[in-house]
Amino acid sequence: MKLEGNYLVRVYKRMSDVGTWQSILDAYIFIGIISFVFNLVIDSVGYAFACYCMGAKFTLLASHMTKEQASIFWFFIIHTIFATIAITYCITRLYNKIINRPVVDFKTELSEMAKHELSDYFVSGKMSQPFRDPTSPVSWTDQVRFYVDTASVEKYLDELTGCFNRKYFTHKLISYMNTQLMVNRRYRKDFDRYGDDMYGIFMIDIDHFKSINDVYGHAMGDVVLKNVGKLLRETIGDNGVVIRNGGEEFVIVYLAKFPFDFAVVAEHINQAFRDNIKVPSSGGIKGRDVTCSIGFVRFPFFENADQLFDLKEHVDLSDMAMYVSKTTGRDRWNELKATRIPTDKIDQSMYLNSPEYGLKRGYYVLRDKNGEHSTISDK
Repeated sequence: MKLEGNYLVRVYKRMSDVGTWQSILDAYIFIGIISFVFNLVIDSVGYAFACYCMGAKFTLLASHMTKEQASIFWFFIIHTIFATIAITYCITRLYNKIINRPVVDFKTELSEMAKHELSDYFVSGKMSQPFRDPTSPVSWTDQVRFYVDTASVEKYLDELTGCFNRKYFTHKLISYMNTQLMVNRRYRKDFDRYGDDMYGIFMIDIDHFKSINDVYGHAMGDVVLKNVGKLLRETIGDNGVVIRNGGEEFVIVYLAKFPFDFAVVAEHINQAFRDNIKVPSSGGIKGRDVTCSIGFVRFPFFENADQLFDLKEHVDLSDMAMYVSKTTGRDRWNELKATRIPTDKIDQSMYLNSPEYGLKRGYYVLRDKNGEHSTISDK
């Protein structure tokens, strides 16, 4: 019964939003219901008025009607049915000719223009709405915007890895995430509630990548980068976006629901590298495994502060956490967790550029799989 109820709710939501209708049948049903209700109200008023003119008591019970009143009653019933059918048919045909058919043809033409190896990835909303719920209905305007984005995707795409590039980060994602910050400020509360959106900002660096280029050649280095890009996109899926930050560095913005520990994602990525990214033996040179170092922070870094960092500064914080992973053994993750807000602009500048300074001043702590640490030397 619950499944049927959920299905009816989904159908109602889709039917009430013209922009998400999936077929002409949706139009027939929606217009038919509206037409039936309209005709029923009009004919009910007409029947009541006829009863008044005849001097008869208004009733819907056949046993209480006069012969003439019953004839008029059935006339209005038949009129409601046939008028509903006629109006529904005419309006739906007009809708199909003027709106539905041109929109379907336009979407088909756009989809052909947007054909690309990664078209499904981008048309799903990764560019315009990177964290759109894939189970929610997509309106025509959303679909058109997705296709238009995809048709011009090259300027936002890193061709080698198949991930987004820094131009996408600068022109699209920063604006989107800053909007999320404003929303968080507007509806800010003193605690997180179950199911609230929460974001993780990850910086990922391929370990010893320079030696891969030096020993196996730049062609093999490109193969590794391509495989890493594909692995990260598949690992993150619809929960986030992957950006090649430059060289062997990648940025991930990941969406989850409270409560959630982003260390699970970091550990999953580390393990995925160990299992899947390898340099094969070539020309007498033995192959090797490829690992990565990860740093991440939660976005926004401060939950209830008037002073909030933007996305770029969150990436800087993630980069510092990643730097700690690189300098303490590689093939691991570290998280920076805020403890208090920097007191002035000088502190804020140092806070974003020196993990030793921030740890010493007690502005944040480091966390890895062994727990929290107040200094790098503790790790």
